Amino acid sequence: MTTAATSARSVLAQRFKQRLKPFMPAWVLKFHRDRLIRREDSLYEGKSLGEVFTHVYKTGAWGVADDQSGFYSGSSSHDPKIVEPYVKAVTDYLRALPEPPAVVDLGCGDFNVGKRIRAVCGRYIGCDVVDAAIQSNRTRFSQLDVDFRCVDITTDPLPPGDIVFLRQVLDHLDNARIATVLSKLAPYKVLILTEYLPQSVNFTPNLDKAIGSHLRLFGPMPSGLVLTAPPFNLQVRSARILCEVPDSGGVIRTIAYELPGH
Repeated sequence: MTTAATSARSVLAQRFKQRLKPFMPAWVLKFHRDRLIRREDSLYEGKSLGEVFTHVYKTGAWGVADDQSGFYSGSSSHDPKIVEPYVKAVTDYLRALPEPPAVVDLGCGDFNVGKRIRAVCGRYIGCDVVDAAIQSNRTRFSQLDVDFRCVDITTDPLPPGDIVFLRQVLDHLDNARIATVLSKLAPYKVLILTEYLPQSVNFTPNLDKAIGSHLRLFGPMPSGLVLTAPPFNLQVRSARILCEVPDSGGVIRTIAYELPGH
């Protein structure tokens, strides 16, 4: 079978799984997630972020796009029940500022969410580690006046701006890389962070994991990122929850952190 035929079959299989997922029993989903975690831990060891997430998109680990873009950043970037509350909360927050802020979107992915917020921002820089996704965004969203850049947020300098978005990005990294990213955020006034957390308040935050498509929420011991807790201890002037959306046994929380020094 040719490479093209194999790829087409893989896409069809991923689309089938994508449509079937809402009807799968919880134990089946857990089995598949556990298998994915074991496979990724072995496959991605020693790989760069660009290599890892290029593979994630190529294999459809987050799902498969219905259009011809070839990039799909997951159901949480496309499901209206998740996207609509986020867009409204963040848009209201940005509109309340004295003037449209210069925004840096780290991990902008397929830009399905960013395109909904662009209009209430000043300068907008969208960054992702997958160069092909950035090239696709430049073509598909050329009318939105967005500066799309290929950036490895763990090794490259971050662009200047007032507000930095990290929407469901850090949870795909290990703790060492997260700490590196956090050390670069001081120039920004506000961090708008979105991550999955367990619904129970009695979870252990910030358990380490390998880089990959999976989340701490679905690890052997459910966890989630709380950046103000150890080992990160992010210093903030204030924290404001913008929205919380239940999903997949957890909650997707968006927090605006006012960073010190401004």
